[in-house]
Formats: sequence, C-alpha cells, structure tokens
Amino acid sequence: MEAELTGEKNREIILEDNSLYLYSIQPVEITNVLGAVIAVLEEYSITGSKGENYKIYKTKEGNWYDIADITPAVNNPVLRALKLAIDNK
Repeated sequence: MEAELTGEKNREIILEDNSLYLYSIQPVEITNVLGAVIAVLEEYSITGSKGENYKIYKTKEGNWYDIADITPAVNNPVLRALKLAIDNK
C-alpha cells in the first residue's frame, strides 16, 4: 500500500485510496509503576476525514512502538500505511 505525505505545515497524509488524515505530534513519557521514566516517545494523534482517531508512537531512534491498550488493532492495514507515509516523509 503506497501512501504520500504532503503539506508539512498542515501535516496531512493522503493514502493511495485518497483518504485524508491530519496529524499532530507531541512528546510523551512512558513511566513504570514506580513513576520512573522508561521511554520518551513521539505521539502521533491522527484523525481521518471520516472521524476515525488513532494514536501511534515512535521512538527517537525511528522505531514504531505499539501500545495495545491505546490502539488495539496493531495489524490494521491503515495503521501500517500511516506509519509508512510518516517514515517516507
């Protein structure tokens, strides 16, 4: 599935099926039960033109970090296409 990333200021992603997604990025700290920071990730909050919402996470090293409780459909083809579009930016 090919995707294209456009509009750096608008942060838009247009997938090959012409579906439009807007996203924002913010840093997020993941802590353990003792409150110690174990990871700092970039959280991508993505909203589709049909109202769907996704949150995906990326490490500073460029690896995707899936949190099953937040986005349970980890193998979703849309999520894979979105991650690929962001990586190919």
